Amino acid sequence: MKSSSLVSFLSLSTFVSAHGFVQQIWFGDNLVDTWNPYKDPQKKPAVNKITRVFKDNGPVTDGLFTTDAITCNIGRDDKNNVPANATANVAAGSTVKFMWTDWQSDHPGPIMTYLADCNGKCSSFSGSSGNVWVKIDQAGYDASQSVPWASKRLPTQNSTWTVKLPSKMAPGEYILRHEILGLQRTNNNGSLAQFYPACHQITITGGGTTKLPAGIALPGAYQPDDKKSIFLEYRDISASNPYTPPGGPVWGDNGWST
Repeated sequence: MKSSSLVSFLSLSTFVSAHGFVQQIWFGDNLVDTWNPYKDPQKKPAVNKITRVFKDNGPVTDGLFTTDAITCNIGRDDKNNVPANATANVAAGSTVKFMWTDWQSDHPGPIMTYLADCNGKCSSFSGSSGNVWVKIDQAGYDASQSVPWASKRLPTQNSTWTVKLPSKMAPGEYILRHEILGLQRTNNNGSLAQFYPACHQITITGGGTTKLPAGIALPGAYQPDDKKSIFLEYRDISASNPYTPPGGPVWGDNGWST
């Protein structure tokens, strides 16, 4: 019995560590706990966090990434992308550090971060329709790095990823969508892309006046016939065969003032 229990425990541990999610976020000097799919559903009274609820640490895969599951991850109880009731205050121009669970290095791929303007309260905004998602940061394959793939650099950075918010953003409520795409099981025949998105609701403060431009739609921008960014053999990527993440370029190629 002890042996069987140990095997079961190790199998579960292997499964859990093989995937991941953002468990905390530093907004400047403020550390905020995000949704934990293994602890928070059992809490009573229900927790009120800034993250839109998702079911577990697994990915959005083929057959789902063209649905509203790709917006903010697969939800619970057959409901995807359910708005949260809380936001975290963060000043425009702040550094944001995403604290992932222990990320495994066998998930080569890009890391991307988007903003969407809720045009009011995020608690009443969907984000699953319209060109509302604006990419503010991305990293794919950089041959100049000792570890070229962005997601494989996570273990070398204590499973953290840092981005900076635009400094002149108009105040208001926004969704900060942060995502890893794992390419370890993909090929150009179209199989097993692994998206790990999550949506965190924030209130940007400050005296800025810059509004987000038109962006991309999620679902919509990631397509099953994309053999340049999603369905490819990642081992073919090199300095002479560069990689471009899906979802278009970063807003203004970082032309906004930081």
